[in-house]
Amino acid sequence: MIKIIGTFFYAGLFPFAPGTIGSLLGMICGIILFYISGLNYFIAIIVIVFFLGWWASNKTILKTNNTDPSEIVIDEVIGQWIGLIPTFIVLKDKFNEIANLPYQALLVTFILFRIFDIIKIGPIKWADELNNGFGVMFDDVLAGIATGLIMIIYLFVS
Repeated sequence: MIKIIGTFFYAGLFPFAPGTIGSLLGMICGIILFYISGLNYFIAIIVIVFFLGWWASNKTILKTNNTDPSEIVIDEVIGQWIGLIPTFIVLKDKFNEIANLPYQALLVTFILFRIFDIIKIGPIKWADELNNGFGVMFDDVLAGIATGLIMIIYLFVS
């Protein structure tokens, strides 16, 4: 169960760029979850999965003695989901069928999140340096929040 959660159904075991693969699968699953459940349940799912990811990250860190194992991608999934929330709120009517998806906004969200997750500035870097399961998850939460804030501006300017 730890491996399934931490690797997001083994996506983290992809041989190259597991974080990018996790983010991409996170975006796809996030769109599906939002479409099926709506915003309130989607946010509840984020909270639940955050705690499951924290647990799985802690267990993996203890097992591997590695404070940020690359196979853990549940953190990228959560961060991507958080970054998607403004797009879901502002463009919720576009999610009723695949042809209407706001592809440009989704691409910008994906790219922004990956940039924040990779460069780790300010509080994102602080959280990354916690060297525990909470830090593994929380740096991506902060990257998702930073992405969401920029997406708010992007969505209202475009």
